[in-house]
Amino acid sequence: MQRFYCCNCHKSFTKAFFSKRKRSSYATLSDAVKRVIEDRVSYRHVAKRIGVSAPAVLNWVNQFGQNAKTPIEIAQEPHPQWSGILGVDGKAVKVSGSEAVVLVAVDMGTNDPFFFQLAEAESEEEAEKFFLIIKEIFNYPVTAVVSDLGKGRVFVNLVDQIFPGVPHQACVTHFSGYVDMKLPKSKKSRYYKQNEFFRSYIKNILFATNFNDADELLLRLRHIEHLFEAKHHREIIRLRRNFNLLTAHFFHPELPRDTNVVENIIKELDRKLVQMCGFKNPQNAYNFLKLWFCAYRFRPFTGSKYSHRNGRSPLSLAMVETSRFDWLKFSQTKNRSG
Repeated sequence: MQRFYCCNCHKSFTKAFFSKRKRSSYATLSDAVKRVIEDRVSYRHVAKRIGVSAPAVLNWVNQFGQNAKTPIEIAQEPHPQWSGILGVDGKAVKVSGSEAVVLVAVDMGTNDPFFFQLAEAESEEEAEKFFLIIKEIFNYPVTAVVSDLGKGRVFVNLVDQIFPGVPHQACVTHFSGYVDMKLPKSKKSRYYKQNEFFRSYIKNILFATNFNDADELLLRLRHIEHLFEAKHHREIIRLRRNFNLLTAHFFHPELPRDTNVVENIIKELDRKLVQMCGFKNPQNAYNFLKLWFCAYRFRPFTGSKYSHRNGRSPLSLAMVETSRFDWLKFSQTKNRSG
């Protein structure tokens, strides 16, 4: 490249010095951010489509995320009317090469993921902070809770402590999956048939149609537990210990027996996290999550088995008028101009 010399300032320069870098418009930036958050494509695909570098698109997402309202700030504006049935679960996310955890709170009646917390681990300290924010800052009108048991029953202990007297259902799907994980499925295992029978029996208890059937099946299992191996005994002990939590829904019809609503949200988030390939630091992760959860809350359902939900978003189901809002503009604090 040819260089030139200025006799006045005595500095050298190239012809490119005179050309100003092309600045992307706010509309271009906001559309790119929406495509990254909303579409099932990677940020690299979005960058290629609009002719900029992938790091530039990531930077835009981070800038909008940095300026986005927190879930607590959002809750102060539209004043959603929630059902009071609280669903909670956690999801691992890669940050700086390590695993962090996103704790998610969902109003089960509206599918509204109204709060999330990025934590270093699913610990008692982090979970306690999570529940206290839901109770004291959100003033969430909790009437029942459905959750995974949590590592070391951390959710169970804290729900009893922070929401005393509130019905609590432990997710039967999580429990069944945990049993599946602990017992080998390989047909080469000498205990294959015993494992298959045990799995099937546990599922019959967990998914019984009434409490009496579940209780009777558990009683029968205790009568034949001597026929099983030690690893099966451990699962029987876990089942007996958590039986009241796993069957709470029989006595409280409003309670779902699982956290599938929360799980479906987490599965969608997981697909997008895979496309993001992790985050350099916790702040970048938090910025992205603020945008993703805000977008989800405004997005109408299209294929729900509950027909009354189709065409309505979680916030709309919570009696918030969302038609006049663009979710990305709504997410931004007032100091961002567009």
